[in-house]
Amino acid sequence: MLKRVKAWRRKPLRDLLRDRKGSTLVIIAALIPGLLGVTGLSIDVGRALAAKKQLEDATQAAAFAGAYALAQTGGTTTTATTAITNWNTANAPSGLTITSTTTSFSCDSTTTGLPSCNGTNPNVVTVRQTASTSTYFLKAVGKTSFALSSTVAAAKAGGVAKPLNVMFVIDATGSMGSTDTGCTVPGISSPTRWQCALYSVQSVLKVMPTSMDKAGVMIFPGMGTQFSPTSHPCATQPNSVPYLSTGIKYQIGTTLNNTYNNGAGALASASPLVQAVGIYPTSGGLTPCLTNKGGQGSYAAEVLTKAQAALPVETGVQNVIILLSDGDYGASASELSNQTAKVSKQCGQAVDAAKAATAAGTVVYSVAYGAPSSGCSSGDTYNPCTAMQAIASDSTKFFTTNTACKINGSANPPSQLPDLFKAITTTLTKPRLLPN
Repeated sequence: MLKRVKAWRRKPLRDLLRDRKGSTLVIIAALIPGLLGVTGLSIDVGRALAAKKQLEDATQAAAFAGAYALAQTGGTTTTATTAITNWNTANAPSGLTITSTTTSFSCDSTTTGLPSCNGTNPNVVTVRQTASTSTYFLKAVGKTSFALSSTVAAAKAGGVAKPLNVMFVIDATGSMGSTDTGCTVPGISSPTRWQCALYSVQSVLKVMPTSMDKAGVMIFPGMGTQFSPTSHPCATQPNSVPYLSTGIKYQIGTTLNNTYNNGAGALASASPLVQAVGIYPTSGGLTPCLTNKGGQGSYAAEVLTKAQAALPVETGVQNVIILLSDGDYGASASELSNQTAKVSKQCGQAVDAAKAATAAGTVVYSVAYGAPSSGCSSGDTYNPCTAMQAIASDSTKFFTTNTACKINGSANPPSQLPDLFKAITTTLTKPRLLPN
């Protein structure tokens, strides 16, 4: 050992300087902090980007929750704001902290396909959220967190899953001429049930996107000749004829129509469909060409079958029937063209016709306008209320104005008729995102 030390001491200085043993370790030691910094930056920035995406998803979901709440019957800015708060509380994102949520409402009258709106009745909810996500490695250089933000606007309707063919089937019997004290129609004091029905159809036609959806209307009892109003003053509406008559006409016009609104929430008065149902208030609007002449009792089985037959089967298009009636079917033999086999179980016949439509892929909505718990023709196992319930494709498609006629657990509680049709609208035209 002593000899080695002496040998080392005898090395010239230049040899010592040329000795590079261990220099690599020195270089690596010098680079380690930098390498760790770059790695830490990559990891923390990657985490921040993932948190940003998470915040955007959470904000989008919150905006949709608000839009759905705003679209519901009786929905207000208050209920929408509450829905957003409840959603955020129940679905708090992990890995980041929401620092603020701001909700605002607006009226978008320029985007095609959105429901009509005004200063007190908004159709868009905007949610802005800020959040922070902590760092790991960058804390060493004083960067403890990243600040994030996301803003999402959602309309309460205007987006649909697929194109629709919609047939409105309206009870036009004499009883529809009675006053509905619980209904409000613009410009009309003490509106009749018939006027409430037409106004309800108008409310749906205002917001259905004409680029995707077509609609038609049938009334019962049917008429002896075709009624196709195209201008005002209206042509005379044909008188009703007995059900099951040869050549009976139920549909107004002969085709489905897609010209019923202007894309900005206003009905198009030149549309044949709008000519038929009108525009309320009629002062500055359009008087309906359709009236409820009645005269043949009430029988729905045939018109439901005709409605199903009038809806074309098209790939990618959903067929829909919306039936509005009190469900009290009991036409006399003469009102059924003396086809005595059709006299009994008329409510059951309507249910069978609706179930056949559902089995064929059509979604059937049933709107029970009054629908008492007694009535229907002899031999029926249904009463008007239970018949209207059974006509709907499922319980979520049943709507009622009668507090005594409801399905336990149904999402559609009794309400005013126009409100019920607005609720149906939300299922036909879904909330949609809007560009910021």
